[in-house]
Amino acid sequence: MAQKLKILLLGEYSNYFNNLAHGLRALNHEVVLANDGDLYKNYNRDIDLFGGSKNLYVNTFVRIIKENLAISKMKGFDIVQIINPNVFAAVANNLYLYKKILKNNGSVFLSAVGDDYYWWKAYRDNKFTKSPHLGFLEDTGKEKAHWETHKGRSDANKFLAHNCKAIIPGSISYQIPYQDFENCAPVILQPIQISGEQPDLIDHSKLEVLNVYHGAQLGRYSFKGTPTIDVALNQVKKQDRKDIKLIRTDSLPFKEYLKVISEAHVLIDQTNFIEPTMNALTSMLKGKVVLGGCEPVFMEYHKLKEQPLINITDHPDSIVKAINDLADNKEKLNQISSTARAYVLKNHDSINIAQQFVDCWERYS
Repeated sequence: MAQKLKILLLGEYSNYFNNLAHGLRALNHEVVLANDGDLYKNYNRDIDLFGGSKNLYVNTFVRIIKENLAISKMKGFDIVQIINPNVFAAVANNLYLYKKILKNNGSVFLSAVGDDYYWWKAYRDNKFTKSPHLGFLEDTGKEKAHWETHKGRSDANKFLAHNCKAIIPGSISYQIPYQDFENCAPVILQPIQISGEQPDLIDHSKLEVLNVYHGAQLGRYSFKGTPTIDVALNQVKKQDRKDIKLIRTDSLPFKEYLKVISEAHVLIDQTNFIEPTMNALTSMLKGKVVLGGCEPVFMEYHKLKEQPLINITDHPDSIVKAINDLADNKEKLNQISSTARAYVLKNHDSINIAQQFVDCWERYS
């Protein structure tokens, strides 16, 4: 494999590929980002696939045109890493474009970091003990996910899974659906930009008011557990504690979201995952105390002795108890904050993660 790689990172979720691009560029590789900005989050990209309209049909129509024009720029790469089989507009266009990408580039890899056909199949096969699947169905008001009813999506997923060089899971949760595939690579954890990120160094034990923040996402309320979190926040609010300030936003662009996080001491991420997600990791790096996924399987998998975040469930009492406990015992915040940042520094540095991707690409190409 060439020493300097020309890499296309196709798609974007929660700044995942922007962080990976940072690490790859630090290793002197050439990287092009092609995505739709992950909608309102408006992440950086070199090739823009955003449809530009809030109207679903107009947005899809514009995206099809943009995607078919942009595909001419998506060739001649040594490596193409696709974040999800749903990168392109959810119509028959999907499979056509993926076939062109496979034909016009070197090695193509698929990330497993979000919902897809096999993620839903694993759920139906009862392979998850804790997951956001049911919440997703509540958000959509349907009995089945679009991955289960839309043949264009499932066909694209099956095609990529069986024709890519390897499937690279981003966490334990996303390894579960693909662990029996021969081309399923070992987990490579989510990349987080470490360089230049300084923690908000404060002595939490001296805080007079504890700022607790939850950033909801329109259309993903139950997926993230926001209804449960809102019930918990209302219960805390009714306690009328002067030493707790609750902050709640909805669907902020990523840069604004980071500004709010900087003012918070505690972030309530989501209730339905067994491990920390991208937003949780970004906050942990800043020294924030996160309430989210920290199940025993996560602790055991990473051989952790101290919890880098506080585990919560889809029951409001677990969240209320955690908030009150932190407000009553603020000295705990310093220890958890330190442990959280240390965990991210050790396990998620985007440059180290980028090297793991390069090693994986070389191994499977």
